[in-house]
Amino acid sequence: MEIAHTINLTGANVDLENVDLSDVEKRNSLIEKTPTTTLPFLETAEGNLSESKAIEYYLCLQYKPELLGNTPFEKAKVNQWIEFACNEICRSGKSIIYPIFGWAPFCKESSDKENGNIKKYLNIIESNLKEAKTKYIVGNKITLADVSLFRYLRAFMMLHFPEGMRNKVFPLTTQWFENIMKSPEAVKAYGRTVLCKNPVKAFTGEVGKNNQPEEKKECDKKNECNKQKKEKENQKENHKENKKDNQKENKKDNQKGNKKDKNEKAKALKSAPIVKMVEKKPYVPSMLELPRFHVKKKENNPLDALPPSKFNLENFKKDFIINSNKADAMLDFWKNYDPSGYSIWHIEYNNEPNEFITLFRTVIKKGDILIQLKYFKPYCFGVLGVYGSDGDYKISGCMVWRGQEIPEEMKDVVCFKKLKFRKLNENENSDKELLSEYWTKIDEKESICGRQAIDTRYFY
Repeated sequence: MEIAHTINLTGANVDLENVDLSDVEKRNSLIEKTPTTTLPFLETAEGNLSESKAIEYYLCLQYKPELLGNTPFEKAKVNQWIEFACNEICRSGKSIIYPIFGWAPFCKESSDKENGNIKKYLNIIESNLKEAKTKYIVGNKITLADVSLFRYLRAFMMLHFPEGMRNKVFPLTTQWFENIMKSPEAVKAYGRTVLCKNPVKAFTGEVGKNNQPEEKKECDKKNECNKQKKEKENQKENHKENKKDNQKENKKDNQKGNKKDKNEKAKALKSAPIVKMVEKKPYVPSMLELPRFHVKKKENNPLDALPPSKFNLENFKKDFIINSNKADAMLDFWKNYDPSGYSIWHIEYNNEPNEFITLFRTVIKKGDILIQLKYFKPYCFGVLGVYGSDGDYKISGCMVWRGQEIPEEMKDVVCFKKLKFRKLNENENSDKELLSEYWTKIDEKESICGRQAIDTRYFY
């Protein structure tokens, strides 16, 4: 997304190709083309480039050099802040942000340490903005330094730092962040950025529980390995002691004629290895876990076999998206819509009472659904968004798609049983108004069915 942000700022003539990394054959063929065997990479007339920062640097040099600074000193400062973002701020995310998503184990000691560090880093940015009295980090025009800092601070602003802290402790940094956040280039690259109201707690093993880890619990693999190694050594020592005791006991048995003393039995039991029985609890998948969906494209899609339709969906998509007057765009839709070849549906996720209390969990679930529908895009258009307020969010939307029934692509979605579908009637004014609301009211703070639009965008 950072590269996409840079492309938008430079106006670079670059074709972006999204690749399904679950396709091992495709991934390996691409890796062979990259100089560092890493993704993403950029194909140029002079050769291929990989590593994000190198690609961004090249795009700036080619299309908009001022993003790298104008004077030698400015250029050095831009590079200084890029290094600061990559080396310092990024590191703090591993202990604070990663555990929220279940990407890394939560360790209170590390989290507290990095929490202090990230506050220190934000104070450094705050002091820089205060002393320089500039709109951006290096001067009054955006540079690549702002792009990098925004990328690494975005997760903290969305999940960690609440509004009160942002406005009181880092007011200038918050103003700088919001200025970039609302820019068309950033919105196009990242989507809408929703700032944190309440800090999101780290995932610690069970849904809905955020208990602190036990004091003796190991926080990383190295400690876990050492622990296992120590246990094996103890078992070996116990085994040796048992062997010696058994040999002694056998001698005594031979001498005393199988007479065992109670004290000897107690001694044998004392030296035996202790086995701790641990009750296995059923695994409850966390809502914070991001599943890797292996979505396969249908070779023979039954929708392709439907009779031809007069409604050209692809042309409609392009016209609708670029038309700034969405009311006129809706009139064009109804004028060209073919109810015999297409159908319109209202979709709502039937969530559990406490499932969508926090915004980011709701947004993740919505993203999971859309990821699984990526190969359905040529056959549909619509909006699936997050609506509501803190503690009470909903996923819902309206779509038009090829055919008259719920397609196989929808039925293949993992949470399909939780999706509620209602076919809309194009002859009913209430249904037409509902579709118009979802398709025209996608800006934040607009209301649909009494719920505020929070995270919405067109799916096409």
